[in-house]
Amino acid sequence: IGRALALNLAGKGALLALSDVDEAGLAETVDLAKAAGAKEVRSDRLDVADRAAMTTYADAVAEQFGRVNVVINNAGVALAGDFTDLEYGDMDWIVGVNFWGVVHGTKAFLPHLEASGEGHVVNISSVFGLTAQPLMSGYNASKYAVRGFTESLRQDLELTGSCVSATCV
Repeated sequence: IGRALALNLAGKGALLALSDVDEAGLAETVDLAKAAGAKEVRSDRLDVADRAAMTTYADAVAEQFGRVNVVINNAGVALAGDFTDLEYGDMDWIVGVNFWGVVHGTKAFLPHLEASGEGHVVNISSVFGLTAQPLMSGYNASKYAVRGFTESLRQDLELTGSCVSATCV
């Protein structure tokens, strides 16, 4: 999903800031985005579960490009298994990436989006954020959380008259 979004935006001549924990995949996406027409591409290895790293990244992106108009929080991981067999560490990992990654990205970039005068946060959830499936308790919980968070965020932004909105996909 992330690569497809990057290439679509690159084809429209966007300035892109791309991040991933997979450096090889990130490098490949950067090359494809440049070939597809991106005006400028920044790339960073980033663990979205790391709050401080996300804040540093958001500030660096805004500094480099002078503004931020769209943030797509797309990082996600899956984990299947019977809940009784999952360790707390498994749950910490999936919630850290799937939910906290979205919160960190939103919180870190929101001031930059507002400073741009218009902006949008797009948070990727899943059909599993609408309907629960067996053996996917951690994934289901994290994706329901993304959906609830984003719907509430959109309402908060509307109530405060922000120039930013939010969408959950």
